[in-house]
Amino acid sequence: MNKVLKTIKERSSIRAYTDEKLTREEINAVITAALQAPTARNMQEVHVSVVDGDNPILKEIDTDRKIKMLASAPDEETKAKIESNPNNFYYNAPTVLILSADKNFKWSKFDAGIATANMTLAAQSMGLGNLVIGIIYDAMYGDKKDYYAKALDFPKNYEFAIAFAVGHKNAEKEPHEFDFDNSVSFI
Repeated sequence: MNKVLKTIKERSSIRAYTDEKLTREEINAVITAALQAPTARNMQEVHVSVVDGDNPILKEIDTDRKIKMLASAPDEETKAKIESNPNNFYYNAPTVLILSADKNFKWSKFDAGIATANMTLAAQSMGLGNLVIGIIYDAMYGDKKDYYAKALDFPKNYEFAIAFAVGHKNAEKEPHEFDFDNSVSFI
């Protein structure tokens, strides 16, 4: 099987990481994959903020995320699940990459998604676990939006697009199943 197709087939979301820090070379390789992604009109308007897993800003975002999730929980059972979940949003990954994109360019969120897909495959091909993270969206667009943008060094007029945890795997997970026939229409 083709190496790229094999990497796609084997990739899964990892929610357990070792304490081993990534090397600068590993981080740069994943980021380079993001920056090599195609962008609309070749605008290259996606920015990557590299955040160490120990950085206090991640705990702050996670606390804000949890507060917002509890506030919007539809019932007490859901609230109890949120409150009892011991994990932070990045599952203690040693590195979190937070992508921001130009809020004035309508295709920038799509471009960030394409960059993220490249990162997932690059990390997988390097034997690294990774997780695409959208669960912090409400926190990143809440009342502390500008504070987070500054703390994460987003360029002017850029806003949160998506986050990405990456590190050495401390668990394996089978790739998800899918139903090709119900997901595809040939016209």
